[in-house]
Amino acid sequence: MGGLKAWLAIAALALASGGVAHADAPGETAVQPTAWAQITPAPVRLDGRLYEATCSHAAGTDPAYRFWFHRGTADGLVIFFDGGGACWDDVTCAIPRRREAERDDDGFYKAELIPADNPNRFNGIFDLNNARNPVRDWSFVYVPYCTGDVHSGSNTAHYTDPDTGEPYTIEHRGSDNFRVVLQWIKDNLRQPAQILVAGSSAGAYGASTHYPRIRAAFPRGRALMMGDAGQGVMTQAFLDQRNSSWHMMLPREIVPRRLAITPNVDIVARLAARYPNDRFAQYTTAHDITQSSYYALMGAENACVAWTDAMVTGLAERQHAPNFRSYLAAGEMHSILRTPRFYTETSGGAPLAEWLADALRPNATGWDNRACENCMVRPTRCLY
Repeated sequence: MGGLKAWLAIAALALASGGVAHADAPGETAVQPTAWAQITPAPVRLDGRLYEATCSHAAGTDPAYRFWFHRGTADGLVIFFDGGGACWDDVTCAIPRRREAERDDDGFYKAELIPADNPNRFNGIFDLNNARNPVRDWSFVYVPYCTGDVHSGSNTAHYTDPDTGEPYTIEHRGSDNFRVVLQWIKDNLRQPAQILVAGSSAGAYGASTHYPRIRAAFPRGRALMMGDAGQGVMTQAFLDQRNSSWHMMLPREIVPRRLAITPNVDIVARLAARYPNDRFAQYTTAHDITQSSYYALMGAENACVAWTDAMVTGLAERQHAPNFRSYLAAGEMHSILRTPRFYTETSGGAPLAEWLADALRPNATGWDNRACENCMVRPTRCLY
C-alpha cells in the first residue's frame, strides 16, 4: 500500500476501534434448541430477477456468502445485521479488510467472510447462557457483512486504484444478499410472537433499510428495531457518492423514489412514524471514535466535535416520536451488542441490558430515554 491510500489508512483507521447445515422444514412441530448452523443460501428468483448471495469480489478474496441460524425455545426471533466498515469511492474501496487481517481496522470494509464472523465467539446478546440476556431463549438469524454497502447496495461498481491507476470492481450486493436470506427465513420459520431486528455499526443501517421488508414477511406480533452505533450522521457529498456507487436500496415505504436524499432525511424517524405500534431504539457513545472518523472521511470539517453535535441533535429530534427511545453512553467505544460491555454498561443511568429488556416487555415499563451526565467533554484524541 502506498501514496494516498496509505496516508488515509493511517489518518483515519488508526482512530477506529474496531460445511452446510439446514434448519428444520417449515412443518417441524417440536421446538428444540439447536447449535448454531451455518447456512449457504440457494439463489432465489424474486420479481422476475435471480438473486445470488455474494461477497464483494475484491481482489484476492473469497466471494462465498453464508449466514448463521440458531433455533431457540421461545417464540421470539432476532435478526441481527453485523458490521464491518464501508467503502464508496476509489480510495476507500481499494483498502479492503481480508480474512488474514490481524486487526479490526486493517481496511475500510470487510471484503469477505472472516473467522470472526462466527456467533459462537460473540458475547452480549449472543451469550445464550446469561440469565440477564432478554433474548437468550429466542431463535437467531445472524447476517454477516462483506459488501462495503451497509447491507443496502445492489450494484457492480467500477473504481480506479488511486496508486496504480488500475481499474477494479466491487460487488455492492448487501441488499440482494438479505433478500436471499429473508427468503430462507420465510421458508423455514413461522411467524414469531415477537421480533428484534438489530444491527451493530454498518449493521444498524442494514436493520433500518430492511425493516419494512421484514415486517411485510412477518406482519403480526410485537417488534423492536435497535440500532447499535449507527447514528446516521453523514455529509451530502457522501450521500451522493453512496447512492451512485451502491445503488442503495432504500425502503420505498418510507423514502419515495423522488424524495431528495439529504442529511436531514431521517430513516429511523420515518420508520417510527410508519410503524406506530412498533418500537425503535438506538444506542451510541457520546464520542464514538469510529463513527466520527468515518464522518471525517466523508469530508466533514472538525468532524470529531461536529459528529457529536449532530448526533445529539438527531437523537433529540427522534425522541419526539412516542415509540422511539435512545441510550446515550459515555466514552468513545464503538458498538456493544456483541460484547461483554452489554452487561456492564450503566453510564446512561440504567443498565443497558435491563433497558433492552424493558423495551421488549409488552407495556415497555421503565423504557425511557437515557443519557450519560457530564460526558460531553471533548476527547483528548479529538484531532480531526
